[in-house]
Amino acid sequence: MTNSFYHRHFHHILIGLIISIIIIIALVLYLLNQMKQRPLPSFFAAQTNGQRMQLRSFDEPNVLPDTILRWASKAAITASTYDFANYNNQLAAARPYFTAAGWNSYLQSVTGLISGIRANQLVVNGVVVGTPVISNQGPLPGIDYAWQVQIPFLVAYQPATAAPYQRSYLVILTIVRVPTISNPQGIGIDQFVMT
Repeated sequence: MTNSFYHRHFHHILIGLIISIIIIIALVLYLLNQMKQRPLPSFFAAQTNGQRMQLRSFDEPNVLPDTILRWASKAAITASTYDFANYNNQLAAARPYFTAAGWNSYLQSVTGLISGIRANQLVVNGVVVGTPVISNQGPLPGIDYAWQVQIPFLVAYQPATAAPYQRSYLVILTIVRVPTISNPQGIGIDQFVMT
């Protein structure tokens, strides 16, 4: 009796199994098609005035204001400390703090100073003498995000044959986001001004 039951209904079970396999294949193809053709959701950040801002992925660090100020102070000191014997190495040590455009601008501005340092055999030391502040920040045209940092600064000049002298400056740095390949901090000096 059991044998005859299986014999009579075998083709029904086989047809049901084939239909189930066809439905599963159709569903898998449908899901693959949906995954391939469905657009990814787009997310964007908006500023208070409604303009879109580009979102940053986590491969670029989220930089806190305190980090910006410490980094800017260290960069200003490194870029303002050199002597007549080792100025090439000292300038090379300052290079990682700058963007390409910022570095070219900085080199143009210190070319005359370097000539004077070599001619007068000067040792130049820069120090931060006050609290650095972020005077402005936000997106700029053509730049994703920038910070303007003002640093009260004192530069001491020590000539080989004369008395040392000092000058006070206000260092104004424009710091922009850069790819972490360029700088592990994800920021770089785009403009270096001493007034």
